[in-house]
Amino acid sequence: MKGFLLMTCLLAILASCDKDQQQSYKPVFSETPVNLGKINSVDDDYNSNLSVVGEVIALTFSSKRGGRSDFNFVQESFNYAFDTKKGTFSFDNQPYGGLDVVQEQRPVYWATDIANSTANELGPYIRSYDHDIFRDGYTRHYGEYLMLFASDRTGNLDIYLTHNYQSTTTTTSTNSNNLNAKTFTQPVRIPCLNSSADDGYPTFDKTYSAIYFTSNRAGSFDLYKAILPDVARTELHSQLPSLTNVRVERVAELSSTADDKCPFIDGNMMVFTSNRPGGYGGYDLYYSKWDGSQWSTPVNFGPTINTSHDEYRPILNNKLKFSNQLMIFSSNRPGGKGGFDLYMVGIPR
Repeated sequence: MKGFLLMTCLLAILASCDKDQQQSYKPVFSETPVNLGKINSVDDDYNSNLSVVGEVIALTFSSKRGGRSDFNFVQESFNYAFDTKKGTFSFDNQPYGGLDVVQEQRPVYWATDIANSTANELGPYIRSYDHDIFRDGYTRHYGEYLMLFASDRTGNLDIYLTHNYQSTTTTTSTNSNNLNAKTFTQPVRIPCLNSSADDGYPTFDKTYSAIYFTSNRAGSFDLYKAILPDVARTELHSQLPSLTNVRVERVAELSSTADDKCPFIDGNMMVFTSNRPGGYGGYDLYYSKWDGSQWSTPVNFGPTINTSHDEYRPILNNKLKFSNQLMIFSSNRPGGKGGFDLYMVGIPR
């Protein structure tokens, strides 16, 4: 009888262990927007761009913190973690990813320093040559970036470019080829994208064959597409400022009679903001999918993400190993620190 009871207890313990293992949660970002906390200030913080190295997310965004009258770029970073046993996501704004992570992200700070002026700097768009633009497995462009942004330093908003690309690469066995020498160039305008009106928020498509951006050159803000000639990715930084006869067209399936702004593309998905009719009030966030020939009809993200206030400048990252993908956006909804704050949320892939 004792043997039977002992065996029953053992089976119960094993069943309990199996149950615990079965309850292991898949990493998932919260499907309800989460304020980025200490990264925000009492002033406006919006228009972000993210760079991911390991488990550290570096955010570059526009801010009026410190009582500024204009927007300047600043950078903050945070760690993220997911407890697969408890099913909880956590983050903090004091990341430590090791010396290599610190080194690789250091040039992003330099990019913001050289881009800032006494005017407004908006819509930063930063591509890592090593992680985003290309990676061939043999050579590395460690700590090298291409940065596009908009500034009204000459009156209206124009799109500018700066970079720290080096033609000499390093092997995969080394982390840095004199990182301190990888300084950024002085920002230059990209004439083929600019007009006498406001132009901003550039983003490449997934093949780097077109740049999408927003402009009010025809009155209200619409989404435009600049079709690029066959330019090698290693020459984007040198060719974009000198391109002429680039075909620029309004993207009818994405634009409306209202203001459509802040496009951002990750893979086959575009997100943007619009105050078109049918939303929840102010600017709402929308998404559209590329089917290989055109963009689908934009879809509102719904009341879980959008509010009666303004939701602005959404950005995506689907490279993180979570079951959904990360979207970061800004909003002036109640409950923040003041003005616009940055928020994160998980959306379906």
